[in-house]
Amino acid sequence: MTTIKGQRGQRGQKGQSTGHRLFAAVVLLGLTLTACGEDGGTSGYVVRDSAGIRIVENQAPRSDTTLWQVGATPLVDIGVLEGDEAYQLFQVGGVVKLTDGRILVANGGTYELRFFDAEGRYLMSTGREGEGPGEFRGVEQVAQVGDSIVAYDWGLSRISVFDLTGQYVRSARVAWQSEGSAAALGAFGDGSWLFSTGFSFVPSEISKIVRDTSDYVVLNADGELRSPVGRFPRVEFFVLSTAQQGRATSRVFARTTVQAVSGSHAYIGPTDRYEIFRFDTEGRLDLIVRKEHEHLAITNADIAAGKELRLEDASGTWRQTLERMYLDMPMPANMPAFDGLQIDALGNLWVLEYRRPGDDQPSWTVFAPDGHALGTVATPPGLTIYQIGNAFILGTWEDEMEVEHVRVYELAR
Repeated sequence: MTTIKGQRGQRGQKGQSTGHRLFAAVVLLGLTLTACGEDGGTSGYVVRDSAGIRIVENQAPRSDTTLWQVGATPLVDIGVLEGDEAYQLFQVGGVVKLTDGRILVANGGTYELRFFDAEGRYLMSTGREGEGPGEFRGVEQVAQVGDSIVAYDWGLSRISVFDLTGQYVRSARVAWQSEGSAAALGAFGDGSWLFSTGFSFVPSEISKIVRDTSDYVVLNADGELRSPVGRFPRVEFFVLSTAQQGRATSRVFARTTVQAVSGSHAYIGPTDRYEIFRFDTEGRLDLIVRKEHEHLAITNADIAAGKELRLEDASGTWRQTLERMYLDMPMPANMPAFDGLQIDALGNLWVLEYRRPGDDQPSWTVFAPDGHALGTVATPPGLTIYQIGNAFILGTWEDEMEVEHVRVYELAR
């Protein structure tokens, strides 16, 4: 028997690829210095070039270079514990604010897409559980593409398309499959998608840290392979082997690979070091963003707090297994370089800085589309961000009763 457990919220082309060569060997020696500058005194940066790939090496922005302010209270708050079922959210898999101001919520627990107006008032729903047209087995990753809405169904490996009124238009099964399952990572502005191979676990005869790689590809709107992107590391797992069975869980302070997709680009960043790769919809690498960074050293207090946070989500025999695994799990010396990526409506890259357990204040470093650092932005504690518009931030949040909410905050640039 093999049991796999991961951190809450962790989601999950064969052969040689650009990304595989990239992560393994892209030190890119012998580059030519092409530019060096300051942006308003926020941070210095050096621009290099190699075979048409722009590499931007940034100094860390000054601590007083807060770019923009996010409102302290939400402009819109959707979500209730009791009352109208239309506002009861469960297993939200995606959220997007449409260009007309409406808010679309992929409510995974009821297998439907729910539409709300710009003030958060319920309008209508579409979809239900099933395998027929417009039905879902596991809805997530919703986006607006032109005059259409696209949604990925991980249960059926299917892309569904709706018009802006919520009427079903068509669907396409994902034809690309590599080793293991396929995971949707986001939709581009032309309707194509970034996908990767999901996690697969091979039992081990000894207890150890295991880290495999995933193939990343671009699929067209019909779910067919358009172009390979590369191969990047998956999350670090700890395998505990016994005479009876193998168990696995993601490592405390695990290194992984995170990504963001929007418009005509995807950013992919292994969190081992502060280096993020940008690809276009044809899988071509055109930018590498780096930032001067000192990894946070992991203390005994961090280890204790990190384990406790993980145990809060476990119960019964699995909690006992986790406690046993933590006794043997090797701990890294340093924390990952960063924790997440987003792309805003202006094409800026937002990088969520990694923070210690107990530090509830998220801080993001923002990079311009050309790769140089602009400054930092603090966002509301507990908010999982799905979209950053020109003047708003949209995300999900849980209250002390674990009631799910969708919230919109003002972003003052």
